[in-house]
This record gives sequence, structure tokens and C-alpha cells, in this order.
Amino acid sequence: AGKSTLMSILYGYYHADSGQLLIDGQARNIRTSQEAIDLGIGMVHQHFMLVENMTVLDNVMLGAEGGFKLAAKRKEVENKLREICTRYRLDVDPLATIHDLSVGAQQRVEILKQIYRSANILILDEPTAVLTAQETASLFEILRLFKDQGKTIILITHKLGEI
Repeated sequence: AGKSTLMSILYGYYHADSGQLLIDGQARNIRTSQEAIDLGIGMVHQHFMLVENMTVLDNVMLGAEGGFKLAAKRKEVENKLREICTRYRLDVDPLATIHDLSVGAQQRVEILKQIYRSANILILDEPTAVLTAQETASLFEILRLFKDQGKTIILITHKLGEI
């Protein structure tokens, strides 16, 4: 049906053959995922993009702008992550190792990464496919908090009850 392909175009993985993408009323041509990130777009993939043997903190810093410079500010970044976790009720320990986390917690890490990178538009590709009912309820609570901050959510799902 092309839903995931469309989201990949929005995130700069693929290029559109035609059409126009407007962000805040301005036409945008996103050629790379870095351009999407710079425009405030974040994507949580169905298959997580985390390094299993690293901590939450390291995973966030790994892809963040100025990652090498951030290494000198680990405590500052850790504190900011804790603040984000509290504000969005993410319930993730920045010092936890990814392979020790449940699937639901790993998804929260992916969301944490996007919020840390100042995403204003959050794309989620089949976010509940591998979650329990309780994890799904928690995810939608987090998304409501994100929406209440004036942010945009694009949700790809086959489950009509989630819309």
C-alpha cells in the first residue's frame, strides 16, 4: 500500500517521484535523513535502530549532532535525558544497557532519541506490532503528551482501533 515507503520519503531514505512536501507551510525537498532531522522530523522504525551492547545514553549520543563533543558532557546529557523521561513518562534509565531492556522499553529509547534531537514531527512505523496491551497503552499516553506539546505525530498502523 506504500505507507512505509511514504514515511521513508518523508525521512529522506527515498526520493519522491512527484508531489510536494510542506513543513510549516514551506515546500521542502528532503534528500537525506540528516536533512529530515534538521527539519525536526524524527522516525521510530518498526525494527529498532539501537546498538544492543551500549547504554541508552550512548545510543542517544551516537547519532546526535556533535556526538563526539557530547562525550565530554556525558553527565549533562544524562541529566537532560532524565528530564525528558520525567516529562514524557518514558520510564527509561539512561545508564541501562539496551539488551537488558524489554521491547517496550527499547521503543521508548527510540522515542527518547527523537525528543532529545528536538523532533517536532514524530513518525512511527507500526509501533504496536510487537508490544503488549500494557505497553501499547503506555505508548499512546506518551504520544498524547507529545501531542500536548504542540508536536505532530504520523502513525502507520494496520489496527483501526489505534487511529
